[in-house]
Amino acid sequence: MSEIGAKRSAEFQQNHNKKSKTEARNEQKNTRIERKSHDKNFEMITQAKKVWEQLRRGDISREEQKQLMEKIMNIIGGKVQDVIFKHDASRIIQTCLKKGNAEQRNQIAEELKGKYLELAKSMYGKFIVMKAIEYCHKQRDTILAEFRTHVRKLIRHKEAATVIETFFSQFANAAQRNELLAEFYGPEMTLFNQSGGAKTLDDLLQAFPDKKDAVLRHMAETLSGCMDKGTIVNSIVHKALYQYMTLADDKGRETMLGHLKESLADIVHTREGAWVGMICLSIATPKDRKLIIRSFKPYLQKIACDEYGYLVLLRLLDVTDDTVLLSKAVVGELCKNAKELFADKYGRRFFLYILAGRNTKYLSPETVQLLKEGDKIRVSKKDPEVRAKDILNACSPQLIKLVADNAAILMREKLSSQVVQEIMLHASGDKTEAINAILALAGENIEKENHIIEDRFGNRIIKAMIKADTAEGQNDRALEPLGFAPKLLEVIKPHLAHFATNHGSFIVLALAEEPSTRKDVIKQLKSHKKEIQQAAESNPGSKLLLETLSTK
Repeated sequence: MSEIGAKRSAEFQQNHNKKSKTEARNEQKNTRIERKSHDKNFEMITQAKKVWEQLRRGDISREEQKQLMEKIMNIIGGKVQDVIFKHDASRIIQTCLKKGNAEQRNQIAEELKGKYLELAKSMYGKFIVMKAIEYCHKQRDTILAEFRTHVRKLIRHKEAATVIETFFSQFANAAQRNELLAEFYGPEMTLFNQSGGAKTLDDLLQAFPDKKDAVLRHMAETLSGCMDKGTIVNSIVHKALYQYMTLADDKGRETMLGHLKESLADIVHTREGAWVGMICLSIATPKDRKLIIRSFKPYLQKIACDEYGYLVLLRLLDVTDDTVLLSKAVVGELCKNAKELFADKYGRRFFLYILAGRNTKYLSPETVQLLKEGDKIRVSKKDPEVRAKDILNACSPQLIKLVADNAAILMREKLSSQVVQEIMLHASGDKTEAINAILALAGENIEKENHIIEDRFGNRIIKAMIKADTAEGQNDRALEPLGFAPKLLEVIKPHLAHFATNHGSFIVLALAEEPSTRKDVIKQLKSHKKEIQQAAESNPGSKLLLETLSTK
């Protein structure tokens, strides 16, 4: 066969194969349609889908949406239960619950009665239940009634756990949350809760103090099952865990810690989960803490930036006796991402805690109290002050180096600047490199936009450093003398009058009040008193500076 003939033959064969594949697909499609057509609801679903395709669009007007909803309700009304377990029909019902008015939503919710429990366990049906919970406020008690006595099993079910968690964390009121939680306490407490109105665990134990051991035993069994089934990430489980850990005896806590120690990273994203994590770290053995630290390692930055997770890392700093391990595995790892963490609302608190301790300038009084409560159950041998000093000494060189390399950026950023200030005041070791970096910024051309002396955040750091050697308050006084004021004056002396009349006036004022630089500053500014007087009309710093000069 010639080369051209062979080529034509190959093309023919290729086209034949393409045709065969197309035919095969068409045949499969036809078979699928034919199979579906035997379903008694096929025509109804087909009609509903055509309307749904328009209804689900985000660019339709309110009037169009109203008309389409009326149309689709005429199609599916009275037949909702027949189609709720089908994937495509399930999406139709979800859209109707979202887009419909109160009457239409309630009509669908009424038709779903008796099926909520079964739907919650369905891969597709669970989304219908969540939409019903979200949009049908008056039906929430009805839905909860169908879950009653089944919550313990549902929370351990792969699909249903999502429904229970959504109900509990996003839409339930206090009474509904208590009723859901009651099923962790055992059948007897569940029944009492139903008859006497939903009560908290404290209320139940006050009414039945002799039932405490049975309740804790039932809770331990249920919670252990949640861990086995992988539903530990849910906040309802965290709430029950926290209740258990606060009520159980030492043996009960230790047993629960055995289940939790490799899964703590999964629970610290909620308030109660973080509190459980703090309790676990407080009572853990050195060996357990080492295991917990290892399990945290891949998620350290995420935990540090979490609204509640950072509390667990603060507790870790408070209780870990092996400061060498802590410095390498936790502090050292977080220092690698310190630049990003400094700028994070929660991430920076880890470093601020090392540098400033339980300072209510950075931590709320409630958080400080929570940490103090943890001290009462802390199992550790090392003196807290020695531990804190060891950690500070271990991470200080990295933090000082970070400031030295990135001062221009970190000092001008709101949150980062607070950490920089604490590093310059309270980190230990040689700060010469960082001080020189700050002085270099201060010595830049005064015409440069946003000069560090005039920057609103950089300004505060420099002012704090000027006063650091003589400040009376422990939080404001430098850990080791900085000798910064004379060095700064030497750098900015040629432009002292310029800074005295703009946003840098508070820096000049601080230099004028500092014993080591007072005499020299006043001498330099005497010939510029008129300029300062003019600036004082609109600049508070210049006004205070003028008063200082007038009294000397």
